Amino acid sequence: MTIPKLRLVESRVVVRNAFTRLPFRFGVVTMEAAPVGILQVEVEFEGGARALGVASDFLAYKWFDKSPEKTPADNVADLLQAIRDARAVYSEAGFGTPYGLWLSTRAEIEAKSLARGFNRLGASFASSMMERAIIDAVGRHSGQTFDQMVRNNSLSIEPGALLEEVGYEDILGALPNRPLDHVALRHTVGLVDPISAADKEDDAPNDGFPVTLEEYLAIDKIGYLKVKVGGQIEEDIDRLTQIAEVVKAASQPIQMTFDGNEQYKNLEDFVALVERIKSTPELNSLWKSVLFIEQPLHRDVAMAAPLPSAAVSAIGKPLLIDEADGWAEAFYDAIELGYEGVSHKNCKGVYRSLINTGLATVRNRTTADKHYFLSAEDLTNLAAVPLQADLAVIATLGIPHVERNGHHYFCGLDHLPEAEWTAALSHHAGLYEPHGKSGALRIDKGMLDLRSLQVPGLGVADHPDLNDGVAEEDWKFEMLEKKK
Repeated sequence: MTIPKLRLVESRVVVRNAFTRLPFRFGVVTMEAAPVGILQVEVEFEGGARALGVASDFLAYKWFDKSPEKTPADNVADLLQAIRDARAVYSEAGFGTPYGLWLSTRAEIEAKSLARGFNRLGASFASSMMERAIIDAVGRHSGQTFDQMVRNNSLSIEPGALLEEVGYEDILGALPNRPLDHVALRHTVGLVDPISAADKEDDAPNDGFPVTLEEYLAIDKIGYLKVKVGGQIEEDIDRLTQIAEVVKAASQPIQMTFDGNEQYKNLEDFVALVERIKSTPELNSLWKSVLFIEQPLHRDVAMAAPLPSAAVSAIGKPLLIDEADGWAEAFYDAIELGYEGVSHKNCKGVYRSLINTGLATVRNRTTADKHYFLSAEDLTNLAAVPLQADLAVIATLGIPHVERNGHHYFCGLDHLPEAEWTAALSHHAGLYEPHGKSGALRIDKGMLDLRSLQVPGLGVADHPDLNDGVAEEDWKFEMLEKKK
């Protein structure tokens, strides 16, 4: 099925404020509130038909740009400006295919961000917001789910235009026969998260949700963990030992990943942590369960040179880029440097992840000693639009487990207007369940039910009401300090 070319007619952005139930470490800050941006686009197809599409995401300060000279308020302003620039570039692009518009505009969007003192990762975010909103509009116009659009190539994706060695058949060959019905949730153990009852603060929320890692393992039967390490060996070893004790007491088998969180300037320093782990008997089982290591090196050095082979061998686990994945060809470049994995996040781009899937397939055909792969990461992904859109893509990619912690740090669906959480409970009943005064993510034996996401567009049956939000030009960072 071929989708006619389209053009952007109009776009609009509003911001909502979300307040945490538990503070969490995000990049280099501890966060208690954050803005969520919602983008709506109206597109016109050749022939005159029009459709609306939406995209939404956490406006994450101190992740896209961790520069110490920039404040959190600066970071959010940069993200909103990048989206503003992307909207302007698309408005001037004229008619094109969904993929063609993304491919032809990304360089200009990046150039504008760089000229303003922002970075490539932030520019990718702005580009991805436009990309996702247009994919949603195309699906709603044609009545197709995201999975159907990919398998029919209704988005006119030409991976060879970005990476010559990747063909569309390489992408299709890597996908499961049908979108996943379920995916395992990988719970993140943050650097300030309570591990056991002894760590629970006196003012910990009493809202019916788990608080400690111990409780999540017992109540939600989580089978995957993502453990953040902080770059201080003694502190990391003490904390990992606590985690190992709790994991050992769980009734279910548990596998985990490590997130180095850009804490290291050279890989040898991370090796020092690994050697301490290997020499600590209490951590033997924990280390054996680790599947891969995410972004130990700071983005300034992560892609500067090939990974030292001795250090890679000493670690003995695949290394994956996340924050260093700042441009569409970054995984290709990372493979050449010795990395094996890259994170999928909608906030970095949907087409990018599809093409990376094809690239991994191509390279795995000719490589016996390494396995190239995508992982699914996104710490603070929130219901409804960001969460569901990302999970819809994961269902098509077939990634078996996904980092998801927005439901842990925020209180269920309480951040949504009543009409939206009511609609989510009604139209995505497998993914959510009633809880407290609204609803919550439904976690059944560590699994999420994705079946309701196969709806026209990008995983969301009901668009948010943009009248329930603050116009981006009127939003102020100080609003995050005024919890209602």
